[in-house]
Amino acid sequence: MTLRTLPRSRLDRVLPPLLRESALVAIVPVADHAHWSAEAVWAVARAATAGHEDRRRAVALVDLCLESPLLHQARAIASSPGIAEAFASDAPLTEVAHDVDGVYFIPAGSDVQDPDAVRHSPRWSRLQAGFRSERALLLVCLPAERLLELGAVPDGVIALAPMGIDLGSPSGRALLAARERGVELLGVVRERWTASQPALLASARPHRLRPAVVAAGAALAIVSVALLATAKEAFKPDPGKPPPSGDSITGRDPSAMPVPVLPAADSSAWTLQFAAYGEPERALAHVDRLVAAGLPAFVSPLTPDTSGAVWYRVLAGAYATREAAAEARQECWSRGLAAAGEGKLLLAPYSLALRHPADGARLRAAGLAPVRWGERGPVLVGAFEHPEQAAVARATLERADIATTLITRTGPTP
Repeated sequence: MTLRTLPRSRLDRVLPPLLRESALVAIVPVADHAHWSAEAVWAVARAATAGHEDRRRAVALVDLCLESPLLHQARAIASSPGIAEAFASDAPLTEVAHDVDGVYFIPAGSDVQDPDAVRHSPRWSRLQAGFRSERALLLVCLPAERLLELGAVPDGVIALAPMGIDLGSPSGRALLAARERGVELLGVVRERWTASQPALLASARPHRLRPAVVAAGAALAIVSVALLATAKEAFKPDPGKPPPSGDSITGRDPSAMPVPVLPAADSSAWTLQFAAYGEPERALAHVDRLVAAGLPAFVSPLTPDTSGAVWYRVLAGAYATREAAAEARQECWSRGLAAAGEGKLLLAPYSLALRHPADGARLRAAGLAPVRWGERGPVLVGAFEHPEQAAVARATLERADIATTLITRTGPTP
């Protein structure tokens, strides 16, 4: 297994498309060279501000190497109040942020009394939600061994290692543990490309590399400063109103979520798999982005091994032949819905059809997103390569008192 290489000299080209959909990303130094690691962290942060579509992205960088702060000395910033003090007093991050090279830098702090409380704080989830709502990016730098202590699940992890990562090292095992938690391992920052690499951590999926044009604007500073204030960390419900009903995962009204329609065809056995997540809310968010772009996408849960862990696959479309699926994937690449090389062609002819289509409004609360087979066809859950794969979805629906029937999408159109 290999981890995608991110050459330090090309981060401004490689990172923007890789981080486009992320709101919270962990940066993990795994080298013994503190100076090199600190400079690499700053290089990642600067490259991330490039954004996309000629727009500069708001980026905040937090030093969570609390026991041995790593970043302030690399920019000759004196020790000052930082994330520890802000969390201890529940103060807005604007009070401890420094504008450094276009990045809003929050140091570890001058009085870190309880590092574990800072990393475990539920405030990280609120910050993640706030940054996502503003399409901004929060970068946190912390040791690999502390990844699972973070009070939110990062959208991705970037490792820093000039010579690569040994799978059996403590850092390598910590990254693998994060991957089991559902965190995507985005790549490893190295000094240069290499023709051959040692065994690393995750299957590489080549991304389309395209230059990002940086255009700074006055609005960036306004958005960034507002984002760091406590009030912008999350969308909090009005205490005078009852909580929303239905969708316990996303807080959205399930009845208002459109059910995408698969084109009617007598055979629709092929589909595209774009990702698999360990947490349903991340799969639903990915599906929502694809549906908003006009691509019929849905969630298919399964347990791929004997560990019992459930993975939520993000699938899109249904096609009669492998060639048709490949053409659809190529169109997704050209439209920017997926990076070049992403998208597995999957022969998965089985689905669960809801006996009562109205039950589809209740699926998101269970971490599932349905799709309809044709304008007047049945509402389907998942796409499976063989009937046994449907067991997880069937059990989930049975617990919600939703009746289903296993069908194949290879007969006459309903």
